[in-house]
Amino acid sequence: MKMFKKIMAVALVGVMALSMLTGCAVTNTIAEDKAEKALENACKTLTGETVNFKSLSVGSSVTSPVKADIKNGTIQLKDGETYAKTLKSGDKVYTVVVVTEPKNATKIENWKHTALKVVTAAIAQGTADQTEGIHLEGTNDKTAKVNVIVDLEGKDKTDNSKKDTYAMFVFAANDKAYNNK
Repeated sequence: MKMFKKIMAVALVGVMALSMLTGCAVTNTIAEDKAEKALENACKTLTGETVNFKSLSVGSSVTSPVKADIKNGTIQLKDGETYAKTLKSGDKVYTVVVVTEPKNATKIENWKHTALKVVTAAIAQGTADQTEGIHLEGTNDKTAKVNVIVDLEGKDKTDNSKKDTYAMFVFAANDKAYNNK
């Protein structure tokens, strides 16, 4: 019986350690989901249209350069600022928008203002580059695709010794990126 208790204690410690290691990933997934829902609300507010956002699979050729720019401080934002850029990967076009991640990013209400800025920046970027900032498909039920990445650590614009946390939104900006052809 004592041996059984020892084995169960070791198993319990292993389970607790594993749950601690996966805690951040779960929190990030929740924050990404809340950001996606806030984008849907922002689209409804800005355009009057209901748009359902779905997950977009994006290769590292698109995300890695932006992540590197955040990490090395090339992209530094104050609260309320956005960074928007159109990136091409072959014949696929993406709109990338980076913003400062809101405090307590696992609550949808904290993404409300940020999502409005993200959608506005994405639409404006598309217009500026003569592409679709956010590619929509469908007639009545419109869908768009986005890849949301949170908890990207970078330098704060007002204090370079301080770290800030950013969120990156990668939208399919043309049909090739949307359909992953």
